[in-house]
Amino acid sequence: MTKVLIAAVPVHGHVTPMREIARNLVKRGHDVTFLTGSIFRESVERTGARFAPLPGQADLAGSLNALFPEREALRAGQEQIEFDIDLTIQGLPAQHAAVQELLAEDPSEPVVVVHETTFVGVWPVRLGAPGRRPAGVIGIGVIPVPINSIDHAPWGVRLPPDSSADGRARNTFLNEVAASALRAGSHRDLVTTLAELGTTEEPPLIYQGLVEIPDLFLQLTIESMDYPRSDAPPHLRHVGTLPPGEPDDVELPGWWSELTSASRVVLVTQGTLANSDLGRLIEPTLRALADLDALVIVTTGSDAVPAALPANARVAEYVPFDLLLPHVDVLVSNGGYGGVHRALWHGVPMVLAGDTDDKAEVGALAEWAGAAINLGTGDPHEADVRKAVETILTDPSRTKRTEELAAECRSHDPYEAIAAAVEELARREA
Repeated sequence: MTKVLIAAVPVHGHVTPMREIARNLVKRGHDVTFLTGSIFRESVERTGARFAPLPGQADLAGSLNALFPEREALRAGQEQIEFDIDLTIQGLPAQHAAVQELLAEDPSEPVVVVHETTFVGVWPVRLGAPGRRPAGVIGIGVIPVPINSIDHAPWGVRLPPDSSADGRARNTFLNEVAASALRAGSHRDLVTTLAELGTTEEPPLIYQGLVEIPDLFLQLTIESMDYPRSDAPPHLRHVGTLPPGEPDDVELPGWWSELTSASRVVLVTQGTLANSDLGRLIEPTLRALADLDALVIVTTGSDAVPAALPANARVAEYVPFDLLLPHVDVLVSNGGYGGVHRALWHGVPMVLAGDTDDKAEVGALAEWAGAAINLGTGDPHEADVRKAVETILTDPSRTKRTEELAAECRSHDPYEAIAAAVEELARREA
């Protein structure tokens, strides 16, 4: 048995995969504590892990746009990402304090920390600050890999990889532009914050450090869904996407028999965060597909209601993806990383239209991998949605490609890889 501290920022798409990892480690007999926001207490405790709440500024209770209305007024994409980086840095001291308090509970017991990409509470002690160091740190990639590479443009630029001489020159230039912007802005705040906590080493730029700081970084994807990097750090590993978890205890909607008997099904969703304005994707898609010979399923992810529901459409606030996707022919989505990987697992091709958070990067990746048509905007035209859906429904090569990606997903056992990593780092300490 190993003592494991799992840590996640209190954002649904980051907590959900870490909960499943916690559940699996508990089943394997490990002593698991899960550190995250207080709103997730009940769902964490259902995994069998002990729950520990993040303190103070790190305990975000709700969506970022609801908590920080000024964020929604920012331009989707880079401006919102910069806002989120600033929030990450502001929450670092509270994350660090919580980690140190939990590590100090039994100083004789080695503890392996397993955290999702954006949790930075272990940075101070990894950079020389006083405090107890964990036996090892494992990063779990729940967003696209953020590090720079000579073989592709910076995170968020949405250009395909290019390792030719000209491509590498382009990438080098763009990576330096992005790095200069960070050094002139949020990196100074990161350096100041860490220094106040007693660090003695210069921190890497935040995008680099998210991957470089852990002993091992296990990305929840397959190699075909990540850009190739000749200069990737050796501790970055692709372990595959998580398989379907235990089914949620949910009441199926009254239209479920229509879904299971339909000859063609299109599912449209705006995910769990960017769903306050259904006019961005759900409503244009409903209008675009109103006369399509297919059943259109809408999951809103909130109590918002579409302005109009065509005769071929059915709606629910929430139905687990792993129950829906085996019956779906096309997913229309704004491109959340977790949702895209659920579709990959089930071999469902996608039409993606997102520009918030990491969704622009996810859309570019999925199109490059052959899993999606990426519309490149969060506000697509109805005609573009219709054309993309019809292209997928009539082009068997696209479904064939997603089936190949599904087979690659199923060839991995991420739970086994994560458990092996935990045990490897615990043995090093012993």
